[in-house]
Amino acid sequence: MVEKISASIVPAVIALCGVIILLSKKPLFDSFIGGAKKGCDTAVKLFPTLCTLFCAVSMFSSCGIADALAGVLTRLGIPDGMAAFLLMRPISGAASTAMLADIFAGKGADSPAGIAASVIMASSDTLFYVIAVYTAAAGIKKTRCMIPAAGVAMVVTVAAALLICKLWF
Repeated sequence: MVEKISASIVPAVIALCGVIILLSKKPLFDSFIGGAKKGCDTAVKLFPTLCTLFCAVSMFSSCGIADALAGVLTRLGIPDGMAAFLLMRPISGAASTAMLADIFAGKGADSPAGIAASVIMASSDTLFYVIAVYTAAAGIKKTRCMIPAAGVAMVVTVAAALLICKLWF
């Protein structure tokens, strides 16, 4: 019963929106074209930022700095797979998701590393991607304190996640 209701909610909402739009007597096609134009303008405005970000992530992964930093974190007591995951999480969502899958495959989803990585994944975001895209979309030019503040927030989030997982599990 619940499955049938949940499966019919999305089509019902779409149908309701269609009925409301038809009854509103607004120029439907003109509104659609205007929204599509704004979306294309936003995509064109974001393209240089995203291209730069993708190149920076590729260079960070290829040049060896990520491996050197992971080695430092490993010497500090963080397991090898977790160290690479912690470095990649603020930079790339897709890469950190792949690393999370590797942690699950290698150590198990119920292992301490799997649980900690899951909590970190759920409680943090790809801060460089978010900052790059949102500041470019909003036209913000002065980002002096944004990256250091986001970095501190990321470190606190990761430390809290590791501490909570260590105490709880």
